[in-house]
Parts: sequence; C-alpha cells; structure tokens
Amino acid sequence: MATFKTMIFVFFLSSSMLACSDNTDKNTSEKKQTDHVWKQQTDALKSAKEVAGKLEKSLKQHKQKMDESH
Repeated sequence: MATFKTMIFVFFLSSSMLACSDNTDKNTSEKKQTDHVWKQQTDALKSAKEVAGKLEKSLKQHKQKMDESH
C-alpha cells in the first residue's frame, strides 16, 4: 500500500512539474514560425504593391502615347 501511495505521489509530482515547466524552445520555435509566415505575407504584399505601381505607371505612359498619336 505504501508503494502504491508513493507511486501515485511520484506520478502527480512529475505531472505537475511537466505541466508547470516553461517550454521556451517550443514557444520560440512557434513564434519564429509565425513571424516567418507573417513575413512572407507582408513581403508578398509589398511586392504586389510594387507591381501594381509599375503597371499603373506603364498604363499612364501608354495612355499618353495614345493621346499624343490621336
């Protein structure tokens, strides 16, 4: 009976230690992964804005050439 109580005590003690431990490696890797995902999205947005700006500039130039030729 004493060994059973000891085993239960050790089980709860180890469970509480695991539950309260700080998983900084896990949190850090999750944060890096999240930052990486957001970084890709913001970079894609910047790139899309640059392409849209270039297209707008090209459209204006094309429109000017069309207006000059008519």
